[in-house]
Parts: sequence; structure tokens; C-alpha cells
Amino acid sequence: MLRWLYTVNKYILSIDAGTTNSKAVIFDTEGNVVSKYTVRMQSKYPREGWVEQDPYYILSAVKTSISKALKSAGMPPWEIQCAGITNQRETTIIWDRKTGIPVYNAIVWQDRRTEAIMKALSDYSPDISKKTGLRLDPYFSAGKIKWILDNVEGARERAMNGDLVFGTVDSWILFNLDGSHPCYTDYTNASRTMLFDIRKLEWDSGLLSIFGIPDVLLPDVFPSLNEFGSISIGRNKEIPVYSIIGDQQSALFGHSSTSSGMAKITYGTGSFAMLNTGTDIPKSGALINTVAFGLHGRKVNYALEGSVFSAGFAIDWVKNLLHVRSFARFEEMAETARPQNSFMVPAFSGMGSPYWDPDARGLIIGLSGSSGRRDFARMAYESVAFQTEDVLREMEKASQIRAARVDGGLSISNFLMQLQADLSGIKIMKTGSPEITAAGAAYIAGIAAGIWEIDDIQVMARIEKEYIPEDGKNNALERYPLWREAVTRSLKWVDSNQKQQNII
Repeated sequence: MLRWLYTVNKYILSIDAGTTNSKAVIFDTEGNVVSKYTVRMQSKYPREGWVEQDPYYILSAVKTSISKALKSAGMPPWEIQCAGITNQRETTIIWDRKTGIPVYNAIVWQDRRTEAIMKALSDYSPDISKKTGLRLDPYFSAGKIKWILDNVEGARERAMNGDLVFGTVDSWILFNLDGSHPCYTDYTNASRTMLFDIRKLEWDSGLLSIFGIPDVLLPDVFPSLNEFGSISIGRNKEIPVYSIIGDQQSALFGHSSTSSGMAKITYGTGSFAMLNTGTDIPKSGALINTVAFGLHGRKVNYALEGSVFSAGFAIDWVKNLLHVRSFARFEEMAETARPQNSFMVPAFSGMGSPYWDPDARGLIIGLSGSSGRRDFARMAYESVAFQTEDVLREMEKASQIRAARVDGGLSISNFLMQLQADLSGIKIMKTGSPEITAAGAAYIAGIAAGIWEIDDIQVMARIEKEYIPEDGKNNALERYPLWREAVTRSLKWVDSNQKQQNII
């Protein structure tokens, strides 16, 4: 039975600081969204493969979204009982402990500038993988930290002296919204840095030595459910922050995938599939192991994860290229196009799971004289489904997947969700909550506050629609081998191109 009888007019604030959007979402004690406000994020691309965000803009977006969500709800700040933070992971910020001034822009998870660093450390790859569950890839934070220390004047010396602190976006938000300026993070975000031993649940001195990173630079690490501090949301109103959790893990929890064998797919800027493996850390193959969440002390659940770097980004890229503003119009174009043996591989910043090739670059192949705008729209949607299928096939080597819960902006596309079901041969279940990532952080905070128990989450995680595989409808499965051939042609493009230039 849900326990909200004694929490009338008490609400939970969830801060969802994503790559594309930053949101503040207010939930009631039945898990319903009462109010939300979204601020569109701004990214900078100073060079090819570089992706940055202004740390101050991130903070401003969070503050604005909180203020506007409260105003939209028409509720006084004192009715907010507690808060949770969920965030884009791996994105790296380093700032001064005393002044709070960043030494450089936030380097976003999509950024590929550290490819040379990763290649130089290839001999350490087995040790890194064993301890962290991750691949040696620019995706993760360690290379980004090293780059800042090596390239920003005075940064390494200041870091060695303990004057600087590193944090992912959650740490940056907490530091600035809590008056005591704590330097904290949680197990899930720490597990994405490539510096954290996911078995011992602590920063690893050997990994720090490999990357040349001083331990005094790092934040303290706690379970996802913890008393992280407090934030001000109004005059003389401080609310406790009871949860911090990475966005994909938060979505997993928001789907109530709290036990082993449950899977979710989030279709956002990228596409991220995650399988809860309980207390076990299985062989990851071409995927990665990560911490799913930790609620009590040093007891955690682990997850197997596959990361697709360009999903919603690929859709937006083609929409902008074709000058199509309406999402509904773009989907209609894709749905009415006839399936063809033409493919778009959106390797704008390399390929993630299961290829892990930072040198891959995007291509479109298989065009004919009859190819048109509708075909390009279809290729964009199919690229998301095919990339996700690549991940699911790897995941099924560890555990059979009969169904997957889905969320994220692209999950509103009936065409894409049915295509995914047809291609993967599994039931796709779309959540009834439009803010499932924010919900995960709110649920954990609510559990900490005594509003809910973990079994209550199952009741609140409602399914809105199911997509059942329909054999042959999209001809997708038959064309999957050709998709893999197209991907093969995109791999090692940067490396091959450099070799060709050297020959010339």
C-alpha cells in the first residue's frame, strides 16, 4: 500500500540536467508530474570532434527551471519536501574549491579530443577494464580530466596543491546550490570516470597513476541514496538533497527495473540500453559494466550497458538538413518511404557499443537516382533502430531479453518503436510517464524521505503502450546484415584517411 496519507501537500523536486535539455520536475506523492519546466541547453563545437558547454549556463538553466517549475505549479517552496539530482554522465568540469570558478568549459561526454590519450594508454586497457568495467575510450571522464590538467595553464599545479576539484554535472550543481559547497558525487557517476573500482567502490590509486591525476582533485563518493546536503529554492527555504544518480541509471530505476534481468532503452541525444544484472558483474563482451544504483551502504546493483552516441542527434541532423520543422511531419515522411537497401551510419563522433571506434565517421550508402527526402527521413530512424539492435544482440549474450521498457524523446515515435520491436523480436513497452529519468531520482529521494518504499515504485511505473513484433512488416531483419556491412565501411575512417594522406 502506498504511504502518502501523512504527506499531504508534500512534493519532490527532481533536477534533470541533461545534454540537450535541463529540467526541473515536481512530483506528488503518487508519482505524478505536478509541474515541470525545460531549458534548452547550448553546446559549443570549437573544433572537429570537440563538444563543450558553459558551466555557468548549466547552472543558470538549473536555477531557471526550478524557479519556473515552482511558479507554474503555483505552490510555495515550503511544500517541497526533498530533492534529487540526475545528470548527463561523463561530462567533465574542474573548478576552484574556494572561488567556484571553472578553469575550463565543461567537456561533454560526446567529445572525442582525447583519442590520442586513449591510444597512448592502450597497454593499460585490460587493467582498466577489469577494475572499472569500461572500455578505454574518450567517452569517459578520465581522459578529459587529464586533457584539462595538461592543457590549461597552471591547472596541474593547482590540482596537485588541492586548490581544484573535479566533478561531473551533479557535483557542479550541488557545489553551487548548497551554501557549504560540498564536493560529492554518487557511485553511478563515479563509475563513469574510468578512475573508480566498481567492486571496491572507491577511487583507485593505480588508475589515478595511469592518467596522472592527483587524488585530492576528486569528490567524495556515496550511494545514490544519501544525505548529500541541501539547496535553496526560496527565501529562507532549504530542502535536503537525498539522491544523486546518473541519467541512464535514473531511467532504469524510474522504470522500476530494480531487480536482475530487467532492461530499459532510453532514446535521447544518444540511445542507451541497460540491463540490471543484480549483484553480479557478468562478462561484458563488447558492452560495459557499470553501477546501476546503490541505496544502502556498500550494497549495489550492477548493470550491463550499451551506448549509442547518435540517436536523437541523428534525427535532428537530418531534419535540419531537409529543413523540416515538424517532428510529426518528419515521422510521416519516414513511415511512408519504401524500405530500401540504403543506410545512414551516423558516426558523427565515432561509434559506441559494440564497435568502440573513435575513428569511425558518418556515411550514407546505397543511394539511387530515385532516392528522395522521404528516404533520408527513413534512413535516420532506421539508423537509431539498427544501432540499438547492435547493442541488444550483445546484451542477449549475457541474458535473454523478452521485453524492454523505453523512454526518452524519440519514444513518442510510433514508427520507431514498432520498427525496433520488429527488428529485435521483443516486446517494446512505452512508459506512461513522460519524465522517467527525472522520476528515478525523485523515487530514490522519496524513499529516503520515508514517502515510499521500493515496492511502491512498481505500482507507479505504469505502461502506456506496448509494441508487439510483426514479422516482415518493415523488412528490417532481412536488411540487418547489410546494415552491418555499411557500418564496417565507416570504421577506421580517420585513421585510414590519415594513412592515405601520408602516402600522397
